Amino acid sequence: MAKNAAQIRPMCMLHRGVRTAERTLIAREQLVHRMDEGKLQRYLQGSEWLVCFKSESPSDTEVERWLAWCEEDARNLAAFEEVYRDWNDFEGLRAAPELIPATDRRTFNLRRSAVAAAMLIICVSGYAFWSRTTQTPRLITGTNWKTAVLPDGSFLTLSAKATAEVDSAGSDSDLKLHPEGEAYIKVPHDKVRPFIVQAGTVTVTGIGTAFDVRREGDHTIVSAEEGIVQVAAPGARGRLQLQAGAGYQIDYSEREKTTVVASVDVQRVLQWRSGELAYDRTPLATVIADINRYSTTRIVISDPELERLEFSGTVFVASIRDWLSAFETTYPVRASESSTGVVQIFAEPANASATKEMHQRTTH
Repeated sequence: MAKNAAQIRPMCMLHRGVRTAERTLIAREQLVHRMDEGKLQRYLQGSEWLVCFKSESPSDTEVERWLAWCEEDARNLAAFEEVYRDWNDFEGLRAAPELIPATDRRTFNLRRSAVAAAMLIICVSGYAFWSRTTQTPRLITGTNWKTAVLPDGSFLTLSAKATAEVDSAGSDSDLKLHPEGEAYIKVPHDKVRPFIVQAGTVTVTGIGTAFDVRREGDHTIVSAEEGIVQVAAPGARGRLQLQAGAGYQIDYSEREKTTVVASVDVQRVLQWRSGELAYDRTPLATVIADINRYSTTRIVISDPELERLEFSGTVFVASIRDWLSAFETTYPVRASESSTGVVQIFAEPANASATKEMHQRTTH
């Protein structure tokens, strides 16, 4: 993407600064701490990725390169997360650049020296420019993004068929979640830059939190894993304003204009991120709806009688066809895949009465 002269100058300064920071850090490593060359390289690369995400809106190619770098060695992602945590530790530096000389104190370890150098580069030559740069909202999908780092440093995971628009321009970060999508967001603690999710008429705001937002029919369900999230939505008698702390869930009905707040097992709610769905006497219609949400396979129940059939067990999203095969051997059903890739589940004609009997047994 072409950049004008006003953009090129700070970015050139940014990259020259990275090179200078690397030379300084390598020299400092010999004086401050002994660290193996591989770890040193990972911290330097992690700080460069931090500069990339903080100085401008990364392209899809850059995001893919970052994901590939993280996947080639688990220590790469760990190094990036440590560097990013230190970025948050230095939160006040962005508002008080006069504190930068403190990074020369030898009591800092090498990792903090790396992030301090990256922050120096950003604060002096790139961060102010990045904050003012107009960024157009970008459409992202769950099939292309497993876990992504957004320009503000937030971590985002979308369900398989979810689509969302991300806008990091301005004083906050915005995500517009489209219908039937689900998003898990982990937000850094930055009071001056909250993260806002718009899910239909529901607005969810988080600062230093981790939470999940799911759109299901006319319902929007918000589950808090860490910290506190604020939820606003239209009510029958005015605007509703609620808060949910860790371990709580807010279920809002667009049709009824009402909310239900309840304590939940958040880790169970978030199991979809690991591709594992566990059920206990759950109607098959609900199980299939979840599979359609969290996997790229589309399954249709062709016999209404099967929708009420209760299922207990675990579904692994990465092995849907293995689950279907096992399901066929356990229940009187047959799965058939069409030329378009849609899987239909039928009750076996010869076992229609068995299906009805099984449903009656599981509901008593």
